[in-house]
Amino acid sequence: MTGTIDPAFLRNSELFESQPDEVIGAVLAQGRLLEFGPGEVVFRQGDRGDRLFVVKSGVLEVLSTPTDATEEVPVAYLGTGEVLGELALLTGSPRSATVRSPEHAEVFAVDRAVFIDLMDTLPAFSRNLCVVLARRLETTTLKVPRASGKQLQGSLKYFDLATVIQTLIGSHQTGNLVVSREKRKLAELLFFRGNVFRARYRQLVGEDAVFQLFQTEAEGEFSFTDRDFREDEVKGEVSMPAISLLMESVRLQDELPMLREKLPDPDRIFRQRAEQLSWDDVENVELAVSVWARLKKGASIRDLQRDVPRCSHAIYNTVATLLEAGQIE
Repeated sequence: MTGTIDPAFLRNSELFESQPDEVIGAVLAQGRLLEFGPGEVVFRQGDRGDRLFVVKSGVLEVLSTPTDATEEVPVAYLGTGEVLGELALLTGSPRSATVRSPEHAEVFAVDRAVFIDLMDTLPAFSRNLCVVLARRLETTTLKVPRASGKQLQGSLKYFDLATVIQTLIGSHQTGNLVVSREKRKLAELLFFRGNVFRARYRQLVGEDAVFQLFQTEAEGEFSFTDRDFREDEVKGEVSMPAISLLMESVRLQDELPMLREKLPDPDRIFRQRAEQLSWDDVENVELAVSVWARLKKGASIRDLQRDVPRCSHAIYNTVATLLEAGQIE
Protein backbone atom coordinates (compact mmCIF):
# COMPACT_ATOMS: atom_id res chain seq x y z
CA MET A 1 0.00 0.00 0.00
CA THR A 2 2.90 2.37 0.64
CA GLY A 3 3.77 2.41 -3.05
CA THR A 4 0.22 3.15 -4.20
CA ILE A 5 -0.69 6.07 -1.93
CA ASP A 6 0.95 9.47 -2.26
CA PRO A 7 1.93 10.51 1.30
CA ALA A 8 1.54 14.24 0.55
CA PHE A 9 -1.88 14.42 2.21
CA LEU A 10 -0.38 13.16 5.48
CA ARG A 11 2.28 15.86 5.31
CA ASN A 12 -0.57 18.38 5.09
CA SER A 13 -2.05 17.24 8.40
CA GLU A 14 -1.23 18.60 11.86
CA LEU A 15 -0.70 15.13 13.25
CA PHE A 16 1.76 13.91 10.63
CA GLU A 17 3.39 17.04 9.15
CA SER A 18 6.51 16.76 11.36
CA GLN A 19 6.72 12.99 11.52
CA PRO A 20 9.87 11.28 10.16
CA ASP A 21 9.65 9.14 7.04
CA GLU A 22 9.65 5.93 9.10
CA VAL A 23 6.41 6.95 10.81
CA ILE A 24 4.75 7.99 7.54
CA GLY A 25 5.75 4.69 5.96
CA ALA A 26 4.43 2.69 8.92
CA VAL A 27 1.13 4.53 8.90
CA LEU A 28 0.61 4.05 5.16
CA ALA A 29 1.52 0.38 5.40
CA GLN A 30 -1.02 -0.32 8.13
CA GLY A 31 -3.91 1.95 7.15
CA ARG A 32 -6.66 1.70 4.54
CA LEU A 33 -7.95 4.10 1.91
CA LEU A 34 -11.75 4.40 1.87
CA GLU A 35 -13.95 6.13 -0.71
CA PHE A 36 -17.30 7.78 0.06
CA GLY A 37 -19.90 9.02 -2.42
CA PRO A 38 -22.56 11.74 -2.07
CA GLY A 39 -24.41 11.42 1.23
CA GLU A 40 -22.48 8.38 2.51
CA VAL A 41 -21.74 8.38 6.24
CA VAL A 42 -18.22 7.91 7.59
CA PHE A 43 -19.52 7.44 11.15
CA ARG A 44 -22.51 8.46 13.24
CA GLN A 45 -22.85 10.34 16.49
CA GLY A 46 -22.70 7.83 19.34
CA ASP A 47 -20.70 5.23 17.38
CA ARG A 48 -17.69 3.61 19.02
CA GLY A 49 -14.47 5.54 18.32
CA ASP A 50 -12.39 2.70 16.91
CA ARG A 51 -10.58 4.43 14.01
CA LEU A 52 -8.71 7.60 13.16
CA PHE A 53 -9.39 9.26 9.79
CA VAL A 54 -7.37 11.63 7.60
CA VAL A 55 -9.01 13.34 4.63
CA LYS A 56 -7.00 12.54 1.48
CA SER A 57 -9.22 14.35 -1.03
CA GLY A 58 -12.62 15.99 -1.10
CA VAL A 59 -14.47 17.42 1.89
CA LEU A 60 -16.27 15.88 4.86
CA GLU A 61 -19.27 17.47 6.57
CA VAL A 62 -19.63 17.38 10.36
CA LEU A 63 -23.24 17.12 11.56
CA SER A 64 -24.53 17.59 15.08
CA THR A 65 -27.93 16.81 16.60
CA PRO A 66 -29.32 19.70 18.69
CA THR A 67 -30.36 19.03 22.28
CA ASP A 68 -34.04 19.08 21.29
CA ALA A 69 -33.36 15.99 19.11
CA THR A 70 -34.40 17.71 15.88
CA GLU A 71 -32.82 17.07 12.49
CA GLU A 72 -29.02 17.04 12.28
CA VAL A 73 -27.43 20.32 11.17
CA PRO A 74 -24.00 20.92 9.56
CA VAL A 75 -21.52 22.58 11.94
CA ALA A 76 -18.18 22.32 10.09
CA TYR A 77 -16.37 21.08 7.00
CA LEU A 78 -13.03 19.26 6.92
CA GLY A 79 -10.68 19.35 3.93
CA THR A 80 -7.53 17.61 2.71
CA GLY A 81 -5.09 16.70 5.47
CA GLU A 82 -7.51 17.28 8.35
CA VAL A 83 -7.68 14.60 11.03
CA LEU A 84 -10.73 13.40 12.90
CA GLY A 85 -11.26 10.77 15.54
CA GLU A 86 -7.88 10.84 17.33
CA LEU A 87 -9.35 12.01 20.65
CA ALA A 88 -11.95 9.23 20.66
CA LEU A 89 -9.14 6.69 20.21
CA LEU A 90 -7.33 8.08 23.25
CA THR A 91 -10.32 8.56 25.55
CA GLY A 92 -12.56 5.68 24.43
CA SER A 93 -15.48 8.12 24.15
CA PRO A 94 -18.23 7.59 21.57
CA ARG A 95 -18.35 9.80 18.50
CA SER A 96 -19.59 13.28 19.40
CA ALA A 97 -20.91 14.06 15.90
CA THR A 98 -21.91 12.46 12.61
CA VAL A 99 -19.54 12.84 9.66
CA ARG A 100 -20.58 12.30 6.06
CA SER A 101 -19.39 13.01 2.53
CA PRO A 102 -21.55 15.67 0.85
CA GLU A 103 -20.05 14.99 -2.58
CA HIS A 104 -17.05 12.68 -3.04
CA ALA A 105 -14.18 12.06 -0.62
CA GLU A 106 -11.21 9.77 -0.09
CA VAL A 107 -10.42 9.09 3.56
CA PHE A 108 -7.43 7.26 5.01
CA ALA A 109 -8.38 5.15 8.05
CA VAL A 110 -6.13 3.84 10.83
CA ASP A 111 -7.57 1.28 13.27
CA ARG A 112 -7.25 1.83 17.00
CA ALA A 113 -4.92 -1.15 17.45
CA VAL A 114 -2.54 0.27 14.84
CA PHE A 115 -2.74 3.75 16.39
CA ILE A 116 -1.87 2.42 19.85
CA ASP A 117 0.94 0.29 18.42
CA LEU A 118 2.42 3.36 16.70
CA MET A 119 2.38 5.21 20.01
CA ASP A 120 4.08 2.30 21.78
CA THR A 121 6.77 1.60 19.20
CA LEU A 122 7.50 5.03 17.71
CA PRO A 123 8.36 7.67 20.34
CA ALA A 124 8.41 10.41 17.68
CA PHE A 125 4.76 9.73 16.91
CA SER A 126 3.75 10.05 20.57
CA ARG A 127 5.75 13.25 21.04
CA ASN A 128 4.19 14.89 18.01
CA LEU A 129 0.70 13.83 19.08
CA CYS A 130 1.26 15.60 22.39
CA VAL A 131 2.40 18.74 20.57
CA VAL A 132 -0.65 18.68 18.28
CA LEU A 133 -3.10 18.29 21.16
CA ALA A 134 -1.36 21.08 23.08
CA ARG A 135 -1.62 23.37 20.05
CA ARG A 136 -5.30 22.59 19.69
CA LEU A 137 -5.89 23.43 23.34
CA GLU A 138 -3.98 26.69 22.85
CA THR A 139 -6.01 27.46 19.73
CA THR A 140 -9.27 26.88 21.59
CA THR A 141 -8.21 28.89 24.63
CA LEU A 142 -6.52 31.83 22.93
CA LYS A 143 -8.48 31.73 19.65
CA VAL A 144 -5.34 31.92 17.54
CA PRO A 145 -5.23 30.57 13.97
CA ARG A 146 -3.87 27.10 13.34
CA ALA A 147 -0.51 26.96 11.63
CA SER A 148 -1.76 24.94 8.67
CA GLY A 149 -4.38 26.45 6.40
CA LYS A 150 -7.69 24.97 5.39
CA GLN A 151 -8.38 23.97 1.78
CA LEU A 152 -12.06 23.56 0.92
CA GLN A 153 -13.89 23.23 -2.36
CA GLY A 154 -17.09 21.70 -3.64
CA SER A 155 -20.52 22.24 -5.16
CA LEU A 156 -23.13 24.35 -3.35
CA LYS A 157 -25.60 21.69 -4.38
CA TYR A 158 -24.13 19.56 -1.59
CA PHE A 159 -22.71 22.13 0.86
CA ASP A 160 -24.33 24.70 3.14
CA LEU A 161 -22.71 28.08 2.43
CA ALA A 162 -23.33 29.45 5.93
CA THR A 163 -21.53 26.48 7.49
CA VAL A 164 -18.61 26.81 5.05
CA ILE A 165 -18.16 30.44 6.14
CA GLN A 166 -18.70 29.56 9.80
CA THR A 167 -15.97 26.92 9.51
CA LEU A 168 -13.53 29.49 8.10
CA ILE A 169 -14.44 31.96 10.85
CA GLY A 170 -14.19 29.39 13.63
CA SER A 171 -10.78 28.12 12.50
CA HIS A 172 -9.47 31.72 12.12
CA GLN A 173 -8.46 31.26 8.49
CA THR A 174 -6.62 33.70 6.23
CA GLY A 175 -7.21 33.39 2.49
CA ASN A 176 -9.86 33.88 -0.17
CA LEU A 177 -13.21 32.19 -0.74
CA VAL A 178 -14.40 32.25 -4.35
CA VAL A 179 -17.92 31.33 -5.48
CA SER A 180 -18.23 30.69 -9.20
CA ARG A 181 -20.98 29.66 -11.58
CA GLU A 182 -20.31 28.00 -14.93
CA LYS A 183 -16.58 28.70 -14.43
CA ARG A 184 -17.17 32.45 -14.01
CA LYS A 185 -16.38 34.17 -10.71
CA LEU A 186 -19.57 35.31 -9.00
CA ALA A 187 -18.26 36.41 -5.61
CA GLU A 188 -15.07 36.63 -3.59
CA LEU A 189 -14.59 37.00 0.17
CA LEU A 190 -11.15 37.73 1.64
CA PHE A 191 -10.49 36.48 5.18
CA PHE A 192 -7.85 37.61 7.65
CA ARG A 193 -7.62 35.59 10.87
CA GLY A 194 -11.23 34.55 10.60
CA ASN A 195 -12.70 37.96 9.75
CA VAL A 196 -13.99 39.03 6.34
CA PHE A 197 -12.23 42.26 5.41
CA ARG A 198 -13.15 42.53 1.71
CA ALA A 199 -16.06 41.20 -0.33
CA ARG A 200 -17.23 41.39 -3.94
CA TYR A 201 -20.44 40.12 -5.52
CA ARG A 202 -20.70 41.29 -9.13
CA GLN A 203 -21.00 45.10 -8.78
CA LEU A 204 -21.57 45.00 -5.00
CA VAL A 205 -18.83 45.52 -2.40
CA GLY A 206 -18.52 45.20 1.37
CA GLU A 207 -21.33 43.94 3.58
CA ASP A 208 -23.89 44.16 0.77
CA ALA A 209 -21.81 41.76 -1.33
CA VAL A 210 -21.93 39.19 1.49
CA PHE A 211 -25.64 39.76 2.04
CA GLN A 212 -26.37 39.29 -1.68
CA LEU A 213 -24.41 36.05 -1.75
CA PHE A 214 -26.95 34.64 0.73
CA GLN A 215 -29.92 36.18 -1.10
CA THR A 216 -29.10 34.45 -4.38
CA GLU A 217 -30.05 30.85 -5.13
CA ALA A 218 -27.30 28.57 -3.82
CA GLU A 219 -25.74 27.03 -6.89
CA GLY A 220 -22.32 26.83 -8.46
CA GLU A 221 -18.95 25.96 -6.96
CA PHE A 222 -16.94 27.31 -4.05
CA SER A 223 -13.23 27.14 -3.29
CA PHE A 224 -11.23 28.44 -0.34
CA THR A 225 -7.48 28.83 -0.75
CA ASP A 226 -4.80 29.78 1.73
CA ARG A 227 -3.33 33.20 1.04
CA ASP A 228 -1.08 35.48 3.08
CA PHE A 229 -1.99 39.13 3.62
CA ARG A 230 0.10 41.80 5.28
CA GLU A 231 -1.70 43.68 8.01
CA ASP A 232 -1.40 46.90 6.00
CA GLU A 233 -3.33 45.20 3.15
CA VAL A 234 -6.31 44.51 5.40
CA LYS A 235 -8.42 47.60 4.79
CA GLY A 236 -11.75 48.13 6.52
CA GLU A 237 -14.10 47.59 3.57
CA VAL A 238 -16.18 45.29 5.79
CA SER A 239 -16.61 46.71 9.28
CA MET A 240 -18.88 44.11 10.89
CA PRO A 241 -17.25 41.31 12.94
CA ALA A 242 -17.40 38.06 10.97
CA ILE A 243 -19.87 36.21 13.17
CA SER A 244 -22.21 39.25 13.26
CA LEU A 245 -21.91 39.52 9.47
CA LEU A 246 -22.87 35.86 9.11
CA MET A 247 -25.84 36.14 11.47
CA GLU A 248 -27.11 39.27 9.73
CA SER A 249 -26.73 37.59 6.33
CA VAL A 250 -28.86 34.65 7.46
CA ARG A 251 -31.47 36.97 9.03
CA LEU A 252 -31.87 39.01 5.83
CA GLN A 253 -31.97 35.80 3.79
CA ASP A 254 -34.90 34.59 5.91
CA GLU A 255 -36.77 37.92 5.61
CA LEU A 256 -36.41 38.36 1.85
CA PRO A 257 -39.17 35.87 0.83
CA MET A 258 -41.70 37.83 2.92
CA LEU A 259 -40.73 41.08 1.18
CA ARG A 260 -41.05 39.37 -2.20
CA GLU A 261 -44.58 38.31 -1.27
CA LYS A 262 -45.45 41.99 -0.78
CA LEU A 263 -43.87 42.88 -4.14
CA PRO A 264 -44.36 39.75 -6.25
CA ASP A 265 -43.74 41.34 -9.67
CA PRO A 266 -40.10 42.47 -10.04
CA ASP A 267 -40.96 44.14 -13.36
CA ARG A 268 -43.75 46.37 -12.02
CA ILE A 269 -42.93 50.04 -12.62
CA PHE A 270 -43.07 52.29 -9.53
CA ARG A 271 -43.16 56.11 -9.65
CA GLN A 272 -43.05 58.98 -7.20
CA ARG A 273 -46.42 59.98 -5.80
CA ALA A 274 -45.46 62.42 -3.03
CA GLU A 275 -43.90 65.78 -3.81
CA GLN A 276 -40.82 65.04 -1.72
CA LEU A 277 -39.27 62.14 0.12
CA SER A 278 -40.10 61.65 3.79
CA TRP A 279 -37.77 59.15 5.46
CA ASP A 280 -37.09 58.63 9.17
CA ASP A 281 -34.52 55.82 9.09
CA VAL A 282 -31.25 57.77 9.34
CA GLU A 283 -29.10 54.68 8.80
CA ASN A 284 -30.61 54.01 5.36
CA VAL A 285 -31.41 57.54 4.24
CA GLU A 286 -28.74 57.50 1.52
CA LEU A 287 -30.28 54.38 0.02
CA ALA A 288 -33.78 55.89 0.20
CA VAL A 289 -32.58 59.03 -1.60
CA SER A 290 -30.99 56.94 -4.37
CA VAL A 291 -34.14 54.86 -4.86
CA TRP A 292 -36.36 57.95 -4.73
CA ALA A 293 -34.32 59.71 -7.39
CA ARG A 294 -34.47 56.66 -9.65
CA LEU A 295 -38.27 56.47 -9.28
CA LYS A 296 -38.78 60.02 -10.60
CA LYS A 297 -38.93 58.61 -14.14
CA GLY A 298 -40.24 55.23 -13.03
CA ALA A 299 -38.35 52.02 -12.32
CA SER A 300 -38.97 48.39 -11.41
CA ILE A 301 -37.35 46.30 -8.69
CA ARG A 302 -35.25 44.69 -11.38
CA ASP A 303 -34.10 48.14 -12.61
CA LEU A 304 -33.20 49.21 -9.08
CA GLN A 305 -31.21 46.04 -8.45
CA ARG A 306 -29.21 46.81 -11.57
CA ASP A 307 -28.68 50.54 -10.90
CA VAL A 308 -28.47 50.87 -7.10
CA PRO A 309 -25.44 49.13 -5.54
CA ARG A 310 -27.24 47.51 -2.61
CA CYS A 311 -28.41 43.97 -1.85
CA SER A 312 -31.87 42.67 -2.84
CA HIS A 313 -33.22 42.85 0.72
CA ALA A 314 -32.29 46.54 0.99
CA ILE A 315 -33.96 47.35 -2.36
CA TYR A 316 -37.14 45.41 -1.63
CA ASN A 317 -37.41 46.79 1.91
CA THR A 318 -37.00 50.40 0.74
CA VAL A 319 -39.61 50.08 -2.02
CA ALA A 320 -42.04 48.29 0.32
CA THR A 321 -41.64 51.02 2.96
CA LEU A 322 -42.23 53.80 0.41
CA LEU A 323 -45.25 51.99 -1.00
CA GLU A 324 -46.83 51.40 2.42
CA ALA A 325 -46.32 55.09 3.27
CA GLY A 326 -48.10 56.13 0.07
CA GLN A 327 -45.05 57.98 -1.28
CA ILE A 328 -44.89 55.90 -4.47
CA GLU A 329 -47.43 54.13 -6.64
